[in-house]
Amino acid sequence: MISSTRMRRTMASIVPDFLMASPEGSKPSDMVFSTCSELVYRMKKRLSSVLPEYLPESLGGFPAPPTPSGFLKVTDSRTGDHYEIPIRRNAVEATQFKQIRARADSKAKTDKTEGGLRLLDPGYQNTAVASSEVTFVDGTEGSIHYRQYDISELVGTKQFEDVTYLLIWGKLPSPEEKEMFKKQLALAMHPPQMVSDVIHAFPSNTPIVTMMIAGLSAWTGSDPTVIPAYMGKNIYQGHLDLVDSQIIRLISALATVIAMSFCRMQEKPFTPADLNGSFIENTLRMMGFVEDETKKPNPKHVECLEKLWVLYADHELTNSTAAFLHVASTLADPFSCTIASLTAAYGPLHGGAIDTAFKVIQNVGKPENVPQLIDDVKAKKCRLFGYGHRIYKTVDPRSVIIRELLDELKDDDAAHKEFLATALEIDRIASEDQYFTSRHLKANADLYGSFVYMALGFPPEIILPLAMMSRCPGVMAHWREAMNGNPRLWRPQQIYTGAYH
Repeated sequence: MISSTRMRRTMASIVPDFLMASPEGSKPSDMVFSTCSELVYRMKKRLSSVLPEYLPESLGGFPAPPTPSGFLKVTDSRTGDHYEIPIRRNAVEATQFKQIRARADSKAKTDKTEGGLRLLDPGYQNTAVASSEVTFVDGTEGSIHYRQYDISELVGTKQFEDVTYLLIWGKLPSPEEKEMFKKQLALAMHPPQMVSDVIHAFPSNTPIVTMMIAGLSAWTGSDPTVIPAYMGKNIYQGHLDLVDSQIIRLISALATVIAMSFCRMQEKPFTPADLNGSFIENTLRMMGFVEDETKKPNPKHVECLEKLWVLYADHELTNSTAAFLHVASTLADPFSCTIASLTAAYGPLHGGAIDTAFKVIQNVGKPENVPQLIDDVKAKKCRLFGYGHRIYKTVDPRSVIIRELLDELKDDDAAHKEFLATALEIDRIASEDQYFTSRHLKANADLYGSFVYMALGFPPEIILPLAMMSRCPGVMAHWREAMNGNPRLWRPQQIYTGAYH
């Protein structure tokens, strides 16, 4: 049983000063919570930490860990000690290994760590850093689920707004909720003047991602009251009303900044969003991708992007999503976290591989030159970017649908017809050659998707930014999940291998 003294101390630590004061109490202190929901949240968190059992979820508590499915039995040959570590959801908690310690008389300095035995996993090859209800990717079976839905149930039947709502708030919206959400996104696509000024300060040949980062910095700087460090306090963790409003603001801001940066690169005017347009329609409209006669986006292009962006909306903890959450663990604002995510995605081993693959295909020139490229790859003279995926041991389920889209579009864009023919010839040979098949090296969905963008008439420079936009809903869903929980500061350890004196 928890002692009454400890309970009183716990309550004193979580109840705001003004609630503990007398009726004539003095004015609220700086610790006053902005909403009652924060008080409830903090009470749940603190009580869960002091009670011997987890509070039941029916009372709004944090759920107890599931019953172990088994135990990992460990014998430390250095000491002869035995340990049993619970296995839950086919995982063990890394902190359980802290109890495994070297002999007290060990002279190795690396054995003297306070945290006991550490787990070395360069590149997070087999490390889970979060629990999530958002997305499940089964790389063995080749399936993806958003919440309870297989993506095959959503593609072609649901729009981007539907899937965004599903990922972030856990359910598909009603028609009324969807319409309101669509309006909120359109209303938030109104950039502050300083954003336009910053983007136009760049030369038109500046990489778009660079302009996007500057534009997002300017956007968040336009309202410093939503920057926790500026306000001097946590404003997001446990404050889901503010989290939700910032999610809408961020999604719309990212689309707007992408469009403004693209217009700057193209040296053409930016077109404001239409309050009655869908999110994808407005993204294309702001970029100037409209038909000459109607001044509206091509319906076929809109339909294609609806499918493509549903497929790309989330993919668990990719490098860029993890970069976002790493920064978010400091309780930073979502714009700053997104900038970190964009920077990670721009690297050539992640989203930047698309740009690199395009340059390789352009250098190949035409389909008849592809065999030489394949020979060079097999001789390790060059690398075939855009092929291979750490997760999938079978066909990426997104690739099948994207290939169908590509087959529908491949004759639409005459300007890039030879480029697409070359890319498809690379894919044909790689899918049949034993060197690639034995290594499970298949074209990943991001590379296939980039071909779809090109078939729609988008220049290569804008493809990665659009891919970043399509992933934003999933990133926001993971952030909301983190802010609704009890995130810990992400601070990996290292194994020292240097000299001692």
